[in-house]
Amino acid sequence: MRSWFLSGSIRRQITALAIGPVILVALIALVTQPLWPQVYESTSYAEKTAVQIETVVDQVRMSDRPGQVAAILDAASKTGLRVEPVWLTELEDSSQPSTARGDVRDRVRADLPASMHPVLRDRTRSGELSDVIVVRVDPDTALAFSPAPAGEDSFISDKQINFMLKSLIVLLPVLASSCYAGWLITAPLMRFADAAQSIGPDTGHDRPFEEDGSLEMRQLAAALNDMRSRVREMLKDRTNMLRAISHDLRTPLTRLRMRAERSTQPELSAAMLNDIRRIDEMIHETLTFLSKDVSAERPINADLPSLLRTICSDFSDLGFSVTYEGPEKSVYPCRPKALARAITNLVDNGTKFGDTVIVSLTVPPTGEVQIDVSDNGPGVPEELRRKVLDPFFKASSARTANQGGGFGLGLSIVEDIVRGHGGSMQLLESRSGGLTVRVELPSIGPETREPMPRHVLGRRQTA
Repeated sequence: MRSWFLSGSIRRQITALAIGPVILVALIALVTQPLWPQVYESTSYAEKTAVQIETVVDQVRMSDRPGQVAAILDAASKTGLRVEPVWLTELEDSSQPSTARGDVRDRVRADLPASMHPVLRDRTRSGELSDVIVVRVDPDTALAFSPAPAGEDSFISDKQINFMLKSLIVLLPVLASSCYAGWLITAPLMRFADAAQSIGPDTGHDRPFEEDGSLEMRQLAAALNDMRSRVREMLKDRTNMLRAISHDLRTPLTRLRMRAERSTQPELSAAMLNDIRRIDEMIHETLTFLSKDVSAERPINADLPSLLRTICSDFSDLGFSVTYEGPEKSVYPCRPKALARAITNLVDNGTKFGDTVIVSLTVPPTGEVQIDVSDNGPGVPEELRRKVLDPFFKASSARTANQGGGFGLGLSIVEDIVRGHGGSMQLLESRSGGLTVRVELPSIGPETREPMPRHVLGRRQTA
């Protein structure tokens, strides 16, 4: 729970820390309030009833006509306080003591003035009213009042509702202010994230992060812009360095090649030319790996089967057994030159260690792309499959440079290109015991694709 909270949105953390204590206090008060308000509510009801009784008695005392008394008593009954004129002797009747001990009438009687001589009775002699309070009006008459029963406690009382409304009055401003505070902090951060996602290493403004808002946000934006400028300078210096290295290394290699070709010793000339070729290949692979210019190419919709068949045909024209298996047509947005370079590296690697290479394309209805390049060579031990993706690492125990291997950069270059497409790469054992390099590219959308017939070098393959 703690890690979930700390790893969540800053806005959520601020809101929770701001309103959490308020909600906790409100809940505690709401839960504990029913333990103490009953006495207050009952006492308040008793006082109210006592005031009503006194009012009725005063009005009856001031009336001078019998019709007025009847109207007063009728009006009191409509308010829920039933009343009946009784003989004064009921004040002295001790044959009907009250059996309702501790009920609200006890508190009503306590709040009535002693001059009224209030007594409790179970019922009047006429039997019309029960649970009554009999009070003296004058020396000749008395009134019996039957108060309306106190309302039953509901799950949430009126006072609890009132308390919750008061809590909301406090809570809503706190919630609004915390949300606003969270927005003030997270909105610039979200803009920073969007700006960082939209810019490329060599594209976009020099200072893409807006330096406005609070002091801390301005400082953060300035630091990010300065870092962006330093990164661009580093990339520019690296590009210039790579160009200089390429020129400075290839110029003497060209002179060495020309001298070796003019050598009068054929064996020495062939050995020197082979070494020069390998050095030139190593320089080319190293510069390609260091350049990491995958993002420089703009993605376009490319026909993957056509791209893969072209690569297979190029190797077949050189005498290698390279075949394609997959659909005849499948359009996918990618960087075709970079992807072609990656697949070419894999096929070239397979031809160095195996006699047969199969390039297969699978496009499931969910839209992902899976490209397998399999050979029938010696394969790579499982414990080395992760390490062979490291730069300059060669699995010498299985696929060595003596067998025509490279310099340990081919798979690293391929992995960089695949990652540049948002995909992944894994090494598996092929059906023939060799190596299968599986390239998986993400789905371009939820649309489904119709299944297409399998194609193998111009002929259909049936399942």
